[in-house]
Amino acid sequence: MDSIIGGGDEITLGCILSIKTTLGEELEGQVMSFDPHSNILGIQSVSGPRNIRLLKCNFIRDITYLGRAEDPFDFKKWDIDLNILQAREESAIRQAETEAERIGVGVTEQAQDIFDALSKTLPVRWEKTVIVVMNEVRVGSPYLPESVTGGTPPANIRVRKVIENMLEAVCKFADDVVSGKRFGIWVLCRVLGTERERKKKTGDEKKPWPPVVVEEELRRRQSRTTEAILLGFQHYLVMLGTTVLIPSNLVPQMGGGNVEKAKVIQTLLFVAGLNTLTQTFFGTRLPAVIGGSYTFVPTTLSIILAGRYNDILNPQEKFEKIMRGIQGALIVASTLQIVIGFSGLWRNVARFVCPLSVVPLVALSGFGLYEFGFPLLTRCVEIGLPQLIFLVIFSQYIPHLMKGDKQIFDRFAVIFSIAIVWIYAHLLTVGGAYKNTPTKTQTSCRTDRAGIIGAAPWISVPYPFQWGAPTFDAGEAFAMMAASFVALVESTGAFYAVSSYAGATPVPPSVLSRGVGWQGVGILFSGIFGTGNGSSVSVENAGLLALTRVGSRRVVQISAGFMIFFSILGKFGAIFASIPPPIVAALYCLFFAYVGAGGLSFLQFCNLNSFRTKFVLGFSIFMGLSIPQYFNEYTSVNGYGPVHTRARWFNDMINVPLSSEPFIAGLLAMFLDVTLHRRDSSTRKDRGMHWWDRFRSFKTDTRSEEFYRLPLNLNKFFPSV
Repeated sequence: MDSIIGGGDEITLGCILSIKTTLGEELEGQVMSFDPHSNILGIQSVSGPRNIRLLKCNFIRDITYLGRAEDPFDFKKWDIDLNILQAREESAIRQAETEAERIGVGVTEQAQDIFDALSKTLPVRWEKTVIVVMNEVRVGSPYLPESVTGGTPPANIRVRKVIENMLEAVCKFADDVVSGKRFGIWVLCRVLGTERERKKKTGDEKKPWPPVVVEEELRRRQSRTTEAILLGFQHYLVMLGTTVLIPSNLVPQMGGGNVEKAKVIQTLLFVAGLNTLTQTFFGTRLPAVIGGSYTFVPTTLSIILAGRYNDILNPQEKFEKIMRGIQGALIVASTLQIVIGFSGLWRNVARFVCPLSVVPLVALSGFGLYEFGFPLLTRCVEIGLPQLIFLVIFSQYIPHLMKGDKQIFDRFAVIFSIAIVWIYAHLLTVGGAYKNTPTKTQTSCRTDRAGIIGAAPWISVPYPFQWGAPTFDAGEAFAMMAASFVALVESTGAFYAVSSYAGATPVPPSVLSRGVGWQGVGILFSGIFGTGNGSSVSVENAGLLALTRVGSRRVVQISAGFMIFFSILGKFGAIFASIPPPIVAALYCLFFAYVGAGGLSFLQFCNLNSFRTKFVLGFSIFMGLSIPQYFNEYTSVNGYGPVHTRARWFNDMINVPLSSEPFIAGLLAMFLDVTLHRRDSSTRKDRGMHWWDRFRSFKTDTRSEEFYRLPLNLNKFFPSV
């Protein structure tokens, strides 16, 4: 065989050489190949994980012949897997292309710094010299907060805040970096400082960014407070639907009349106001309304139908005894969320959540309530359908056709549409349109059939144990605890929806756990005051945030003030509570759809081309719809659930969780996502974890302090982790 270097035949394939390179490397190995055209020598080292080296011969400084290997020369042991090499090459090319896309062409160093700062928490890309954030917000030259345009108001404000924080941090050290290529930053900071001084003198300086949940700034004019009050009143009108529907269905079965119904509605309103205030002040700090929950209704009905109340003939006595039994069950059930929340157990569970598992949970928190939308609307279609049409016209079409940036019709679409249709429904009522209709139709259509206006007192303050001392039953308490756990999971999805529409970052697990604890306190209030039902995050009010695009905590706190005010002034509250149910159902059609779509929006962080993602997403959503559908159909046909034993409390512990769409979909998605998880970067990106990691701890994202910090400096005593 021809020699490789020189003219001798002692250095051939299979011989062992000691080589010194011009770079100072020393290596020893067996010659495996030589290409005379490229002048490249291939040797196999004696040891090391990468034992095959390719060397250009002009980099070889010295070569020593050590002899030949004892084993015969075998070409097969040097086979190279071309598929692996090709895959490595493609991976390197993709990584290089990704890194190249992050580098702006023809932009300043300051622009690149801003791009890098935004990319830490938001999806960004370059479009020539413009930074595009979340595919909607655009930041052009000179890349200042004033350069931010486009996108929804919460997204726009969020991007402005990131740029403001970065410039503020850089300008603190501007005087120390005047020389060199950072001179442009020093000039920029001097310009910003001069502009800030000008605004101070002219009184045109903007107020500092509030250390609260991101909220869209209300118009800077004298009507700002009036606008916030109207928005708060709108939240009050929306939550009235659940507040009235639940007692209207439960109280008659408990033996109560219109007087008891009015009192229960007042109590539910009062407790909802308290719970909303505690949640916005000390819980998650999100603009979330805490109201009555449909999740507790099946368990409450099970208590109502308990055999021990059948022998009570006096309706008033029967009502009070059943109410006291419900109170006792709620008080015990509240301990579940209090313990899980304040002990931090739910924080540990929430850290397994990622965008992929959040999608089914949040989506079905909205879409899963479809039975309270159009089916309820059709009970009086001549009222419900106009309400839905007017709501869509005011919120979507009129703003689309109008020019300018005034957001009046879409922001107050609920008030405008309800006012028009309510007047229309009242004209039908006084005109005698429902005189000869069935009782069911009159109850749904008439504006004077609720019966609570005449029964409601002028002034009444709900107080603890107003129905008497609560009674306790172990079985009912366990059943109510199961319902409480279902409400916990559903509220978790609603909290994520609220944070999305409020413009805040995803709720950190420690803050979410804190909110769950305070929600448990809210259920405790429900048991103490006697609302006849538990509480959770109002899904419809989360949808209202999307409609108004105002994620203001102050607005929601004002709505809590309306709840407490109208719960005390019973007559005035009863007037608004007499809104026909089909009008409320029309609102649900839009708000539940918004929440469901908010859940689907988390898919932007997942890889939808991955078959793993498609399986987890599709299977969990399908089973989340299919399993509850079977349980609900079985119950409606037979009068009891598929799990039917002599122990009613055990039946409820199984039937209630399996009848909840978000509960099934959310837990199944999280289980599949965790158990089918590979610890590699591609799987993490498929499930959106590379974007979610920074929100798994309170301290890893600087904005958590702004969004979720407790008031009165309480974070020092109750730190989040």
